[in-house]
Amino acid sequence: MSNYSLAGLPQKNLKIFSVGRWRVIATTSVMVMLFASLSVADSVSLRKVDVPIRHVDYRFALKKEESGLHRFDWKTFKERPRKIIVQDYPGILLENDSLRVTLIPELGRVHSVVNKVTGNELLWINPCALPLGANNDTGFWMTWGGMERVLPRLEHGTTHAMPWGTKVVAQSDQQVTVSSEVTEPLTGLRLKLLYSLYANKNYLETVIVVENPTDEAQRFSHWTTATLSPGGLNEVTADTELIFPAERFIPDDRDFNDWMEPMIGLTKTSPLRKVGNWKSIGDLMTTPLRKPYYAVYCNEKREGFVHTFDLVEAPVVDVWGWGFPASPARQREFTAGPPNHGYIEVWNGNVHGFKDDALATLEPGRVKRWRERTFAVQHLEPKRLSQQIEQEASKIIADDPVSTFEEGS
Repeated sequence: MSNYSLAGLPQKNLKIFSVGRWRVIATTSVMVMLFASLSVADSVSLRKVDVPIRHVDYRFALKKEESGLHRFDWKTFKERPRKIIVQDYPGILLENDSLRVTLIPELGRVHSVVNKVTGNELLWINPCALPLGANNDTGFWMTWGGMERVLPRLEHGTTHAMPWGTKVVAQSDQQVTVSSEVTEPLTGLRLKLLYSLYANKNYLETVIVVENPTDEAQRFSHWTTATLSPGGLNEVTADTELIFPAERFIPDDRDFNDWMEPMIGLTKTSPLRKVGNWKSIGDLMTTPLRKPYYAVYCNEKREGFVHTFDLVEAPVVDVWGWGFPASPARQREFTAGPPNHGYIEVWNGNVHGFKDDALATLEPGRVKRWRERTFAVQHLEPKRLSQQIEQEASKIIADDPVSTFEEGS
């Protein structure tokens, strides 16, 4: 378990789950359907919740090494019959008039982002998560869904598998801020995430702090990864559109990307911008971004997810998809639940690719710090989709910081 501090919060536990389009909060005495705003106008709230997650039991195969690294033992995992469990994870619910955000602190994740204008989930949440083989030092990755931020190298790093410490930093009717922190075992780098929701802002703000407290330079990558299916269906659709402020799409140098070659072209016209044209699994990149944002928009539901970041500290985007429709065999790789078309996974990071020769360097005692903001858009004009998203993203990027705490503390 993580070092979980929630001093001053209401002690009555809540449970959050989904029923179709509805989000439900239940206590032992009452069940309330949530569709309209729960917040008082121009206010923000924070409360403790329990988040039940259905997943394949895996922790018995996760071994902590002397270095502190958590490594997955696939032999141990495969020797035991698969068992599906429902586990309650301590969560924190942040809410204002625009967003309802659920954090799972011990996993270092944003579990859910609900657009309160529509009542729809923006992220993909796995109906039944399972461990997936991954090219990293832990040997695996859990397909939870949601959003994660990870160090220090390869795909999903090592911090995805570690318990995080958490505390509430600020709580008022104008701002709530939660801090999650972990020390990466291979480099000694500290990763701190400061999640803030404000009463009069329509975005979730996350401040990322990477600190090198060691006496040696450390090489690292940082990635923010979001599994996305905006529109409330909890699966991606054929007319889901990828919007990047770059000139062209570029396939990553991998054999399985060969099918993309005939479709490569301008981001505004390439068939690859629509998920329904993804014939197979793929790993897609772009030429340099001219502005620090990206969007994934579900045209069927006219709703989208927009993410802004720092173009100096995190200039790279990478998109993973399972193909559409994902084959039954592919679906079994990412979920142990019912048939599901899955998600589009967008990575935003500080390095190009996942090879060690691309890693950045952080000198002893130095700190890297930047802001990322996540928000929803809906009911945009189809013929002006890219322009309208750029206009909205530009407003969010230009918005002055309003945090009232010391980000590096």
